Amino acid sequence: MKILVCVLALLLGSALSAFAYDPAKQPPVVEPDSAYELGRVHVHNGDMEKAFLHFRRAVVEDPEDFRAHTLMGYSLRHLGRLDEAIAAYSKALAVKPTYAEAIEYRGMAYLLRGNRVAAMRDYQKLVLLRSPLAEDLKKLIDESGK
Repeated sequence: MKILVCVLALLLGSALSAFAYDPAKQPPVVEPDSAYELGRVHVHNGDMEKAFLHFRRAVVEDPEDFRAHTLMGYSLRHLGRLDEAIAAYSKALAVKPTYAEAIEYRGMAYLLRGNRVAAMRDYQKLVLLRSPLAEDLKKLIDESGK
């Protein structure tokens, strides 16, 4: 019985940690030939300009890589290039409409552009997905209205 409880706890912990995954905050796994991983190295080091260049190369190499589109948007958002960031997040979501990180990040970019209505739409999408990221975006939306 103890073993079963331990196994269930491990499985539940793994499932919950998958919901909280934030690709931009995870330490990079350096693969020298991977533009995506090199971009993550630069995000991790705070060099968003170099990160953007690598993610741009990654999406050229694989236009269906929703993670690369998302992190390209992430780097663009941090560079203040909000319209381009929103477009990159939207491209990621065209490939994988349920990718919660891209929805949350796009909502943040909309807020920075002053578009609370669009940010609320993204919040509602996260709620429908039952993503824990919905709470984070809602908090930012509420704070932006003060």
